[in-house]
Formats: sequence, structure tokens, C-alpha cells
Amino acid sequence: MADLAGIPTSDGGSRQGPADLWCTYAAVRTLTWLGLRPQDPQSTIDVLLRCQNADGGFAWQRGLTSDVWATYYCTQAMHDLGATPPLTAQLTDWLRQTQERSGGFAMTPGQSPDVWATYYAARTWREVIREPVPAVDAVRDWLAALQGPDGGLGWYPGATEADVRACYYAAVAWRAVFGDEPAPWRRDALIDWLCARQGEDGGFAFAEGQAPCLWATFRAVRALDALGARPARADDCVRWIVERQAPDGAFTRWTDYASPDVWACFSAVGALTTLGAEVPDVPGVARFLHSCALPSGGFTYRDPALAGDSLATASLLLRASADEQLHGDVIATTAGWLSAAHLPYEGGVMYMPGRGAEMRCTLWAVSALRAAGQPQLDADRLVGWLRHLQNSDGGFGYWHGRASDMVSTVSAVDILDQLGRPVDEIDTVGLAKFLESCGSVDGYRPVPGAAPSCAATAQAARAWHALGATNQASRDVSTVETYASRLGGYASGQRGVPDLLSTYQAVLTRRRMDLPVDHASLRRFVDKIRLADGEYAWSPLSRTGGGPLAAALGNLLDRGVLPPLNL
Repeated sequence: MADLAGIPTSDGGSRQGPADLWCTYAAVRTLTWLGLRPQDPQSTIDVLLRCQNADGGFAWQRGLTSDVWATYYCTQAMHDLGATPPLTAQLTDWLRQTQERSGGFAMTPGQSPDVWATYYAARTWREVIREPVPAVDAVRDWLAALQGPDGGLGWYPGATEADVRACYYAAVAWRAVFGDEPAPWRRDALIDWLCARQGEDGGFAFAEGQAPCLWATFRAVRALDALGARPARADDCVRWIVERQAPDGAFTRWTDYASPDVWACFSAVGALTTLGAEVPDVPGVARFLHSCALPSGGFTYRDPALAGDSLATASLLLRASADEQLHGDVIATTAGWLSAAHLPYEGGVMYMPGRGAEMRCTLWAVSALRAAGQPQLDADRLVGWLRHLQNSDGGFGYWHGRASDMVSTVSAVDILDQLGRPVDEIDTVGLAKFLESCGSVDGYRPVPGAAPSCAATAQAARAWHALGATNQASRDVSTVETYASRLGGYASGQRGVPDLLSTYQAVLTRRRMDLPVDHASLRRFVDKIRLADGEYAWSPLSRTGGGPLAAALGNLLDRGVLPPLNL
């Protein structure tokens, strides 16, 4: 079962086997701030190197497409460990493709720019590639346009809300690119906006009305530092941070949250060192961080035996709901784990508790709970979260502030469907405009400037169907068939090799639209990716199991039961 549904954890969930990039970066950077190193630096470097693609960029997991987020975390952690990323020329060329003409950077080539990606790209150019950022005048103008009337900075020019994270990413990106050159914003208004996010207890919140947390406190302190300022009540801030330290030396993110994790340690140590304050119990912090290390290299967010994640846990619940030998306690504990990952601090489900809520994880959680007949998550909170996440272009991103993409946008539609809520709970006019922006003669693109793919086309057809645009949905599902393979299944590109992800999306869309499925073709494909040990590969060209997510999708195709699951 461990191979098919992840590695069961004693917290009632399950986890994927490999180390997590965000956890690994946070652990390495925190140890570096403390003048320490991982106990096995080389194994951590090896984990990071396995995430590099031939284009020079890095991916969240091996085999996925490169993005600026993963590239930043991998290269920064390698830099801290004294390693130089290979394929530097390819990395440079790939990173250049992520810059839009406006000057901002996108997470992937062809996507709209946001301040997350612009920060990651700017620091990668300056600190890893060690070259000037291209089109520097355009970068200056793009960053300058982030400030709103209230003085805060938004996720992208024209954004309607400010956020401490956006202020941090913009201010530190400016310093990375322009050094001591005066920032282009109304400085006093920005500093005032940031200082107003400090609560009476000393901690900072991301925005008005939210609970103070260590993540927001770290970013507010660092943003103020980049602007040459400090919190108005710095001593209160230090006191609040220190109060978040547990007896074992680790830190917790929120005042009433009892579970320490690697990100809280990162945020606490980073904020304290920026404020020139002493970090209490450094040996305790180091022991906790070392306890998060995986034997195979890299880190997770706490003791690996307790470190479940929502995607692997949802996969286990989906499998348990169909396997009589896994019924009972497994269903109850995994459903309980997913419900607990819907923390009160954010509206969606977190990939790992204590992390930020994420669109795909939320979809997998609600789909698995529904498939298993378990109590559903708080629908009103989820719908409110979706409304808040919808971008000005009508689409949705992976998490708050991220630029829109097809996977996240259709995941929002699928979440509403699984909750039994109408699609007009969100802005459907904006949604249609985003779908149109991804269209092309050969189907739909994952982001507006990328090449079309089978999965994106199938997802768009599903979204149009949900919107009641039946003629458009029918035309699009006919285009999906141009991606069908003579080997069985569907390929990502026309006349390509079929793969599990594309096939699942194509068949799911046909089922959703009550269209017939070519079962003989589907059976030929599934027989090719099902391995002798019961695992499933992502492609018939591979004889290696794809892990719990591939196992979930392959098993569901085998059974002919397809809840909406997007990656």
C-alpha cells in the first residue's frame, strides 16, 4: 500500500516519498543563518539536482515542467550548500523566456507576470546567474506600478488589494535589482501601510482582518528592512516571535496553533536576525530542523513519520474507498486528516498543514471526501476563498496572488461542482474571458502564451460545459480527439506519446459531457502503464511507478470512476 498510496504517516495521513522543495530550502536557509549545515549536504544537493530539466529550469517534482518558483528554491539552497547549478547557459535562456514585455516575470513562459515570480527571477539573475536583470527599465516601471492608493503593494499592476507578501517580494526584488537606488513608491505611505499590519500583540498579519502569523511577520520585517525602516514597535515584535517558540526549540506559525514546522522556524529566525535580536535555543532549533530530514536527502516540514500531505492523503482515501481491505479506520483517519488540513486561517486546503492553501489540493480533498461518502468541508468558506482568489483576468492561480492558469481555473469550477454549488458563485463573465485568452486553433493552452495541450483543451471544454456554452464545449471536445493516440489513450501534444495525465483529463471530460468513451483504446493504454507490482507509470515509455498520484489516476481509470482531479 505504501507504493500505491504514498507512505502512511502516524498523523493519519500519507505523504509522497521525495523531499519537498519549499521545506528543503527553508531548512537549508535557516541552518545557514545559524551558521550550520544539513547533516548530509550532498544528499540534499542530489535531491535538488534531480529536479532540474533539460531546459535548465527546475520543477516542483522530477518530470514536471520548469517554473521560476522551483528554480529559485533549488538554486538558492544549492548556493547555500556551496554547489553551482549545472546547465547555467540553458537556465539563463529559459529564465529569459519568463520575462514579459511589461518587465515583470511569469512563473512559466507565456503566463502573465506576478510579483512572486518577479522576485524569484530577479534574485536568481543577481545571486545565482550573477548577471544584470534584462530590460531593467521595464522592470523598474512594472514594480513601480504595484502601489495602490492606500500605499500598499499588490500582486500585479492594477490589483485591487495589497498584501504584506506582495510588499516583501517587491521591495526585496527592487533591492536585488537596483541596490541602493531609491524605490519608486511613495515610501512613507508604504511604510505606514506595513506598520499598520502590526497587531497589538506585536505580530504582523498579511492584510487587515487576518490573524497575525510568523510568515507575515517575517515578510513585513524584511520588507521594512529593504525600505530602510523597522517596525514601529520592534521590541513587541521580537517578544511576539519568541513567544512562538515551543519547549523543544521549534516555532509555531500562529498564536493558537500547536504544531511546529520548518517554515515557522525559517520565518522566526529570519525575522529575529533581521531585527538584530538573539535567536533563543539555537541547538533546539537545529535539532528540530535535522529531525525533518529524509533518509534519501532533503527535508519535509516536520518529523517524516508525522508529515502527511493532502495530495497523497487524498490518493489514499480514494483507494481505500474502493478497497474493502482498507475500509473502516483508513477512511475515517484519512478523511479526518483532510478535514484538519482545512485550517481556520485560510479558506482552502493546505498541501501541508501550516502552509498556504492551494487550489489543486483543495480539489483533491473535496473530490476524495465526496467519493468516499465522507462529510464535506465547509462549503461557504471554500466558496468565499474562491471568490477572493479570482484574478482580474477572470482566471485563478495555484494560490493567493499567483497569475492565472488553466489547471487552477478549471479546478475552481470543479470544486464548485463537487460542493454542489452553482458556477455563478464566481465571476463567470471573467471566467469566460480567461478561457478565451487561452484558446488557439489547435485547442487550449495551459497559460495564454504557451503551446496548446490535450489536458488544457479537455479542461476548457469542461469549463464551457459548466457555463452552459454547450456548442463551444462540443467543438472543444472534438478537438480533444485530435490528441488521441493509436497506441491508446491521449497525448499531451498532437501525434505525441500518450500519457496518464492527458488521458485522465480527456476521459473525465467525455464522461462529464455524457459522451461515449473508446473503452478498447483506453484499455490498451491502461494495460501499458499498469506495472507488475500494481503501480502505474505516467507514460507507457516508463517502467517506473509514478507514485501515489499516478496510482490514484491509473486505478480510477481502471475502475471507470473518474472524480475531477487536476495536476
